[in-house]
Amino acid sequence: MKNFTRFFLILFVVNFVLAVSCSRKTKDILYLRGQLKDSTSVYHVDYIPKIESNDLLDIKLVSANDDASKLFTPPIDNSKSAISYSSGVAARGGYLVDVDGILELPFIGKMKVAGKTRSELESEIESKLSEYIKEPIIQIQIINFKITVLGEVGNPGTFNVPNEKITIFEALGVAGDLNITGKRKDIIVIREVGKKRMEFTVDLTSKDIFHSPVYFLKQNDLIYVSPNKAKINTSSYSQIYMPILSSLSLLLSAITLFLRY
Repeated sequence: MKNFTRFFLILFVVNFVLAVSCSRKTKDILYLRGQLKDSTSVYHVDYIPKIESNDLLDIKLVSANDDASKLFTPPIDNSKSAISYSSGVAARGGYLVDVDGILELPFIGKMKVAGKTRSELESEIESKLSEYIKEPIIQIQIINFKITVLGEVGNPGTFNVPNEKITIFEALGVAGDLNITGKRKDIIVIREVGKKRMEFTVDLTSKDIFHSPVYFLKQNDLIYVSPNKAKINTSSYSQIYMPILSSLSLLLSAITLFLRY
């Protein structure tokens, strides 16, 4: 009788584990399945990030006129420098592009900058400043180029991108890669375009991802990795059946002790 009770307990535990641990196919775990097309390499080389609304720009003027150069270097606000993201990079003072994509600068005034690349804006500012300053050189950097990764990843959070260029794979790598319980075929990318919000679905198991408009991420993109069915089922069973399992375990233990004596 004792052996039967122990056998029943072991069989119950094994069946429970098998029920909550849904088996996954290998093809649902592997990245980048399928044939890679060489034409995608051209798209990767030509990708250049563009300035968006609400960007914070660090604009430096290099010229022989020190007074003019200082005007393009606003003093650092110590209260803002204390704000930092999980990457540890602190926010700095700079020029803010408003919601309409307008930037206001000394000597020049207001400019429409949203949708332009850094090199395009640098050339335009240099052209306008040449009326006042001899051979001006402008250097621009997007200070608040950051992405956020949430959900089933090893290290979720918000991360700054110092070189202003990052792919979805690099972003997931920074976030510790996907957990085994994360959906690889249903990655969600949320992007702000102007005053609109756009949502994209990405399949990491297919090489077609190289053609995706979100393969290269833009500033302030949000990546969400949702849990797979196994994780959802495990969470459900944990909340519903774990108290029952604990009670059954205590009951079986009591029966075993009773039969022993």
